[in-house]
Amino acid sequence: MIQSVKRFIYIALFAFTFQSCNQLQANDGTSTIKNWVDDILTPSKTTLEKVESGYEITGKLENTKYHLLLLWELTADKLIFIDSVRTNEKGEFQIKGNTKDVLLCQLQMGPEASIYLEIEKDSKIDLNLAVVGSFVDYTVKSSNKTNEILQKLLLMNNSFTKEVRLLESKAQQLTKAETSAQELSMLRQEYGRISVERETYLKSLAMKQNDGLIPYFILTFTGIENPGFELMKHAVDCATKSFPNSKYSQTISKRFETESALMIGAEAPEINLENAANQIESLKDLRGKYVLIDFWASWCGPCRRENPNVKRVYAEYKDKGFEIFGVSLDNDKDRWLGAIKADGLEWHHVSDLKGWQSEAAKLYQVHSIPQTILLDKEGKIIAKGLRGEVLENELKRLLGNN
Repeated sequence: MIQSVKRFIYIALFAFTFQSCNQLQANDGTSTIKNWVDDILTPSKTTLEKVESGYEITGKLENTKYHLLLLWELTADKLIFIDSVRTNEKGEFQIKGNTKDVLLCQLQMGPEASIYLEIEKDSKIDLNLAVVGSFVDYTVKSSNKTNEILQKLLLMNNSFTKEVRLLESKAQQLTKAETSAQELSMLRQEYGRISVERETYLKSLAMKQNDGLIPYFILTFTGIENPGFELMKHAVDCATKSFPNSKYSQTISKRFETESALMIGAEAPEINLENAANQIESLKDLRGKYVLIDFWASWCGPCRRENPNVKRVYAEYKDKGFEIFGVSLDNDKDRWLGAIKADGLEWHHVSDLKGWQSEAAKLYQVHSIPQTILLDKEGKIIAKGLRGEVLENELKRLLGNN
């Protein structure tokens, strides 16, 4: 139990790091910043002489001299090397270049220390940087307001990361002899609070933008688990409004087309499958109730172990406006019906008996079971992956006073 909590918080810590910090690949070739691979680096003099006009990044790295900085382009799955420079004896540096399109970039100062910038063809950016461990304290003056927002975003993320690392430290100090269930619960609750606060801040910041790439950046690089239909659509609108032909607008638009049908706030795709009596049942027939779509199978051990919990929740809320639409990934009808009877599952059950090739599973992109999706009375997705106590608490919030 204790080890699982430690691992839980340890993994959570890395979820707080912007994705790009952990995916250091240059032009599809793996690169480790820790090794500072000299043969890919452009000398400072050449960097400054490369262009006479275009974007310009100037600044000072406090308390350092002759320190290496790397400029990378951020993409959704890798970093692409752009340029490098060393600070002079005063810690000052300058990077110039040309770009036809807007670029989201990472300026790297060390193995973990970096900041994020938006660069356009005529951007003028001035930075004052100080590396403190794995974090960067900095100020930015820029012709582009996005860089000021990226600064606030990074400083916020640093603050939350420090909180999670403190939790990790507490978890590492736990021993089986001295740890109570209450202490473990408090650690989980504290992590939950931090996670909710962080995600709420990120979503709020994204939705406040009227244009630009900040919503795209938040969706792509900050690890939001369930961004939701509204936020994804907002990111598309902002990106295409400011940079209609950019790679970022194309990327977020394509992602929206692919994922929007199953996002929080989207109307759940229709399911029409046969029940045990070979009659077609439709998901839409249950409109007017909160509906849990439950993907499961008779051969799935975790599904069967979860069934008593679902059964208990169903008994408590079925008369308050709650229903379950069980979609089986079985391919043997006798085993499917046998499991329903053995486990006493009294809700709606359907299946096309195609196993993992189930049309409904493909439609809902189900790659593991048990998998649940909760719908509101209008058939819109309001939550995913709810089981056990979490499912019960959500239904209590929605229906407890009915």
